[in-house]
Amino acid sequence: MTNYFTYSILQYKHSLTLGESINVGILFYFPDERIFEFVSGDGYRAKAIYPDFDNSLFNGYLRAIIAKVKKHVDLFNEKPVNSDFADYIHKNILAEDAAGLVFHDPVSVKNVFGDIKKAIDEYSKLLLPGINIEKPSIIKHNENYIIKKFNGYILQHDKSLEKKFKKNEIIKTDHINLKFDLSWHNNTYNYIKPINFDFTDEVSIQTKAATYFGYITGLGEYASSNNVRFDFLITKPQINNLFRAYENALDFIDNAKAPKKIITEDQLESYSNVVLSEISSD
Repeated sequence: MTNYFTYSILQYKHSLTLGESINVGILFYFPDERIFEFVSGDGYRAKAIYPDFDNSLFNGYLRAIIAKVKKHVDLFNEKPVNSDFADYIHKNILAEDAAGLVFHDPVSVKNVFGDIKKAIDEYSKLLLPGINIEKPSIIKHNENYIIKKFNGYILQHDKSLEKKFKKNEIIKTDHINLKFDLSWHNNTYNYIKPINFDFTDEVSIQTKAATYFGYITGLGEYASSNNVRFDFLITKPQINNLFRAYENALDFIDNAKAPKKIITEDQLESYSNVVLSEISSD
């Protein structure tokens, strides 16, 4: 369970002279999972109070915020202090005082709830009273998520390093074709493949593990003969009671006979640093 999280309330301020503000959304940050979630309300209450309230402009800003949060790649190395978090919001999510919308000073609190969804639901009910709250769209930790996160760690240091990687290479054998998102070379040919285990049921996790056990086993001879190593970037489920199934899936894949490295989400930054060191010296 996440020990703490940070949230910042999005407020609408119709007039600086009046000094009034209305809560219209909440941006959550969960540092253990390194994800953002944004819960948006609607403009009905603001429209009722201020007849000249521009609901179309308001909705446009909300859509822009949601889009930016969904594309977000977290690069915080540790829990950010609130001033850093506020600065990040203003630079990357919404500029200060945009069309009367402003994110309030962030607040860090202990998570006393069982999971992320419960914390989001309870704080949304508390801080967005009277607003028809849209259910938050939990960002799935899928293959695209983790490969973007890896690219973020690499390219934040030097964007020119992108040319050190080959993209979408396919390894072919007599029985298997498998595409790898990225590959890089130092002492070995390293092929990077993300594997998503962020599912909502145990069967899907088992099926995915069995599929990749077959792939890895089938490519084992090719890898040994061609000085190849497979680097698998693994995402975990966000539902706590699926962690046992996830650990079993990791053990299962690890038993497949082939040169490989398994990199879980919490190991991604250290793995990225190793890759940076090796490709920079190439």
